[in-house]
Amino acid sequence: MKLCAKRLWATLFLCLAMRTRISPSASIYSGILGPLLGPALPLAPALRKAPPSGTSGGGSLVPEHAAEPAEDPNVKRLLENVETSRNEAASKDSTSYDLLVLGAGVAGLISCIVGKQLGRRVALIEPHYMGGDCLNTGCVPSKALIAAAKTAAAVPPEDANANFQAAMARLRRIRAEISKHDSVQRYREEVGVDIISGYAKFAGPNEVLLQDGRSFKFRKCILGTGAAAQVPKVLEGIPHLTSSNLWNLRSLPPRMVVLGAGPIGLELAQSFQRLGCEVTVVIGSSGKIMGKEDDEAAELVMNSLRSDGVLFVCAQVLRVACKAKTDDELYDKHRLRYRLELGSAAGGPGMALEAEALLNATGRRPRTEELDLEAAGIQCDGAQLEVNELLQTSNHDVFAAGDCLPGPERFTHAAEWQARVAVRNALLDERMDARRLLIPRATYTDPEVASVGWSAAELEAAGKDFSSFVREAAEVDRNRCDGVDEGYAALRVAPNGEILGATIVGPGAGDHISEVTLCMQHGLSAADLAGTMHPYPTSAEVVRQAAQAFVRSQIFKEQNQEMLKTTSNLCETVRSDLKEKGLHIISLDRPQSLNACDQVMAKCIAEAASRPARAVLLQSTQAGTEGKVAFCAGGDVKSVAQAVREDPSSCFPRLQLAHEYLGVAALSRKREDGVPVICFMDGICMGFGLGLACAAEFRLVTERSLLAMPECVIGITPDVGFAATAALMTPGVGKCMSLTGWRLTGREALACGLATHLISSDQLVALRDELEEIDWSSESCREELVKILDRYQADETGAESSLHRPGIQKVLENVFVSTSTAKEAVERLQNYAGDDDPETQQWIKQRLEGFSQGCPLCQEVIVRLLEIAEWAAQKSQHQRHQRLTDALERDFAALSRLALAPDFVEGVRAALIDKDKQPRWSAKLGDVDPAEVYRLLAPLSEREQIRFA
Repeated sequence: MKLCAKRLWATLFLCLAMRTRISPSASIYSGILGPLLGPALPLAPALRKAPPSGTSGGGSLVPEHAAEPAEDPNVKRLLENVETSRNEAASKDSTSYDLLVLGAGVAGLISCIVGKQLGRRVALIEPHYMGGDCLNTGCVPSKALIAAAKTAAAVPPEDANANFQAAMARLRRIRAEISKHDSVQRYREEVGVDIISGYAKFAGPNEVLLQDGRSFKFRKCILGTGAAAQVPKVLEGIPHLTSSNLWNLRSLPPRMVVLGAGPIGLELAQSFQRLGCEVTVVIGSSGKIMGKEDDEAAELVMNSLRSDGVLFVCAQVLRVACKAKTDDELYDKHRLRYRLELGSAAGGPGMALEAEALLNATGRRPRTEELDLEAAGIQCDGAQLEVNELLQTSNHDVFAAGDCLPGPERFTHAAEWQARVAVRNALLDERMDARRLLIPRATYTDPEVASVGWSAAELEAAGKDFSSFVREAAEVDRNRCDGVDEGYAALRVAPNGEILGATIVGPGAGDHISEVTLCMQHGLSAADLAGTMHPYPTSAEVVRQAAQAFVRSQIFKEQNQEMLKTTSNLCETVRSDLKEKGLHIISLDRPQSLNACDQVMAKCIAEAASRPARAVLLQSTQAGTEGKVAFCAGGDVKSVAQAVREDPSSCFPRLQLAHEYLGVAALSRKREDGVPVICFMDGICMGFGLGLACAAEFRLVTERSLLAMPECVIGITPDVGFAATAALMTPGVGKCMSLTGWRLTGREALACGLATHLISSDQLVALRDELEEIDWSSESCREELVKILDRYQADETGAESSLHRPGIQKVLENVFVSTSTAKEAVERLQNYAGDDDPETQQWIKQRLEGFSQGCPLCQEVIVRLLEIAEWAAQKSQHQRHQRLTDALERDFAALSRLALAPDFVEGVRAALIDKDKQPRWSAKLGDVDPAEVYRLLAPLSEREQIRFA
């Protein structure tokens, strides 16, 4: 079972390492049906519930199903396509369906399409028109009117009423043309849905009843009944316009009062003002419009509407008076005289407004009250449905989507995505969390306003660390050419570059926000957006340039400026010397730091290792000399930790790691190409130094060599591809070194396969001189090299390393080979603490001490990395370079994350700065969260990963 578990782990993460990347938007069937969701929400649940139940106020709903004027040929065309009462297409024999959809708006129509794509029997019940609000009374007619109004603003017509009638005729024609796509005929014949006309209400948990007495049963049901204008109590009993019946107007009213300052009210207010109507907008006592948007965006829109002539009144409507007898008075002749008595927002004297038209844009309310939800066991809060994160009601067979849901996100595009989620959850049990739908929004005023993600106010309330990066629209060349002088793009960005939200104001804002939405949904950073080439000149550059502001902020950070300058400097601590006969000697020369490599050294080593050469010798300048020597004590982790302490999102660790790994990969590639690579590991050789040595084919140690991978002590894992080398060593030794910091002598390194030759340190200089004299261009150079190394090989007669002790061999086998977790390994090691052999007992004591000093999280991570490498070695014994570079990529993913984690800074403090050896790790060994181990081991995205092969 242990072996199976280990192989399962190894297989899983090997697959991940082979680029099988799971997208943040993936779900069970996303490979077939497409992904829908974004990444997990970054903020506290208090900011976004799934979905909130809410309450509603106000009175009844306005009937909104009229299509006037009835004699208009385009209205007739529309009704021929979408009116269900004249086009019913249900099979007379069908009374039971896999999926029953109530409502033919966007949510209902998409539900039908997805249901049929899944091969189910689907029926749609709609009492009025296919296409719902979007086609008939919402998006389509309003955007056609907005376009006409924009033209009128540019070239004012001589006859405003004639121009208005032409605009209305145009929008009715466009609506009729588009309606074919949502027609009964298309859904009946092309999609294959039974269309049923009538008002439905529930007759039981899995049954609905129509007014004419017909009943239909279902396995699953989608509620897509939408919403309608909500009537404030002050307007009850008074005929008035809404965003739906407005399209029945036959002539332009001279004056209009708009109640409400949300997107609908403002879009229509500006359009009617531009078409020649005098418009007054009554807003609340706060004086604010567009409550969901940033104050700066709202102010720009308000100023624009004011420049068009729209008046804004901050007041509360106390009373409304109006007399009307016929629809003609509401829609055409404008004999109505509305009188609105308003209370002052400041508490002063009130005022009165008069107008021929009154538009109610105060909000919308779900159409659910006539469904008899109680009969189906569906809980609700007033008129608001209660659904869970799957969009499932308390009746597990009934789901909901679109405007009938609670919450403020009532948009056509939201309804479509919610419908896809609801149907897939209902029919496939895909369990997609609708809270992860990333819903952009747009208001089509002039200027347009579009937003996605979290607002600045929400982020501040949540205590989220972010910065806003703004680009003014007027600073974009295309906008200057087009005469645009107002607007902006603002990106709200976390310190690590994650885009948390955005607001765009200006031309095409609704189009441009999709680019930001794509980035957020797929985890692309502000830097990724800034690095995406845009055609020039385009107005979309405003978004890229806002992202570029983030990149500039990173470039000119003091720490980053210092790094950029430093890495451009000449390196005086790495010597690169190409000898006459073809031997390239790379020498490390930073003895005061035991040749620990800073970023500049690592970069220089990588560059030197990449140069053409017939043979490579890697050494320190002190190799073979007297005194304390080191080949390389690793990377300069103190500098890295200091950078992370100063900036938790520092790029320093990534750059250090990348340069180190590129150096190791370059040496390994040389070896793969048949170039002899030799390394003198004289003295201390740890971390990065051991990684460089392991890339060499000929690894020479001396009697004073000490080889170790002690990274767990400083809160990271042994890396630089060591796992790939450990898989080829004596079983258990690599894991023991990684978990306990075991320092191998030169003799022990030779015995376990970490070294290939043991040479006396006083012979290294003479050996190097002989290597320089080899003609590396000759075909016999490798044979000559082997003969020379064999001649210098130290006499091992009578010598014995600790690896030959039976007690230690037994511990390695039973503790470090057969265990699958660090916790299990330390528990087994403790059981061997009373071994009879004193030397073995002392060795076990040292290993336990080393174990106790390591970071538990890192110890569990390295166990997994070692197992993956072992499995890869068994599977492909002859692909050494590929296995090493794969290990480098896995290490790069894990270390890129670990180096930014608190354990690393704490480990360096305890081991190297304060040296108290009392680190406060984030978790104890038995409390390590497996999910955190998975996260650290997951491969980086394509844009984050560096290929070392």
